Amino acid sequence: MTQVILKQLNPIVLEKLKRLAQSHQRTLEEEITSILEDVAEKEEEPKSSEGFWDMTLQFRERMQQENITFDDADFADIRDRSVGRDVEF
Repeated sequence: MTQVILKQLNPIVLEKLKRLAQSHQRTLEEEITSILEDVAEKEEEPKSSEGFWDMTLQFRERMQQENITFDDADFADIRDRSVGRDVEF
């Protein structure tokens, strides 16, 4: 495995890393490796700058492309029609 040497690591950061490693029951090396792997994986994930509306439009477009339709019967039994419970104010 490749060796990485950190020459000028802030002592406060080092102590925080040690505490973090201890809380995860890992060695310092394992903790740093885990952190670096997590960061590298997140960098590979595409960053979504799309908002809710953009995603809604994409959903509708895909529904049209795949010719999927909904009608009232699809949603007929979604809600619980029971009276509920009594509440005193």
